[in-house]
Amino acid sequence: MKKLLLITGPNGVGKSTTAECILEACTRCAYVDADWCRAINPFPLTPATRGTVIANIHALLLNYLLCSDIETIIFPYALHGGRQDMLDTVLSRLRPAVPAFSLVTVVVTCSLEENIRRAQQDGRSPERIARGVRNTFTYYDDMDAPHIDTTHLTPQQTAALIIELAALRPQTGA
Repeated sequence: MKKLLLITGPNGVGKSTTAECILEACTRCAYVDADWCRAINPFPLTPATRGTVIANIHALLLNYLLCSDIETIIFPYALHGGRQDMLDTVLSRLRPAVPAFSLVTVVVTCSLEENIRRAQQDGRSPERIARGVRNTFTYYDDMDAPHIDTTHLTPQQTAALIIELAALRPQTGA
């Protein structure tokens, strides 16, 4: 059965970096970058842009789910700020078209200090970092999914834990 691997967590925690490491380490995988699905400047969250983002995510996930050469789609995606509703809409549209896939969710976290350090390293502005901490840092604490604290882990170590947890197919010799 195909897997949709949802890597979620606070802003700046390393979801995308971890997803890229999983893609490098595994075979028969695809990676959908949610950031590119909503790369609009400026990005007002209006019904029109919300619909466009949902359509973009849906199209990419659907295409990969329908590809016979792909077993796992890696999807780093934050669920705060109304994004859970957007994901629910995408999933409700995918299920009739591809009924045989499982959703595997993993929450990645780190300490507040490490989260701020990573966001600064990414070049995020102090205002954006403060907003991310305020709006997203504790949002995932009670989420019913496996949590991985990445504070003292490299992205490759985090990826290895997720690969094992999700029972993905690593490359031979990886």
